[in-house]
Amino acid sequence: MGISAVENIEDKEFSPREIRELLGVDNSTIQELCKIADIKLKKNDRGLTYFTKDDADLLSKVSSKNFAGGLQSNPIMKRPHHSSTSPITKLMTSLNNLEKSVTDRITAVLDEKLDGMDDVVMELIRVKTENETLKFKINELNKESYKLKKELNSFKKVPFGFYAKTSSDNNIL
Repeated sequence: MGISAVENIEDKEFSPREIRELLGVDNSTIQELCKIADIKLKKNDRGLTYFTKDDADLLSKVSSKNFAGGLQSNPIMKRPHHSSTSPITKLMTSLNNLEKSVTDRITAVLDEKLDGMDDVVMELIRVKTENETLKFKINELNKESYKLKKELNSFKKVPFGFYAKTSSDNNIL
């Protein structure tokens, strides 16, 4: 295909495989060229990496300049390497540590709060069961009370403080 084919295509998205074929380089070289040309990788809606025509043109130019003088031998084209103590690195490390710290604290608090929830749920189930049992007992006692009142009403007071039992069918409350 060749590098000149890139110039004939207007709004095409190029996959990394197509760029490798166009430039005749491997993935690590493409990554190095992207660093040199300061190209940010883009992802499509499926999450796949792609390059625009402008990216391909820029990679082609950087590639031809670097291959003319050796990929790493041109000091102007080299991207400066940041030392591990740069402010950006320190900031990123601090942010990562802060994120981890906050996440750990939130996780610990949630775990602590949820640990007692199992016991609370079990206690609620036990109380609900006990409540149902007590309702059943109340109903039984109400029935017993009704029977006893009916039985009590079946007795009629007679002289000398005695009581005589009458028919219990006639004395319904």
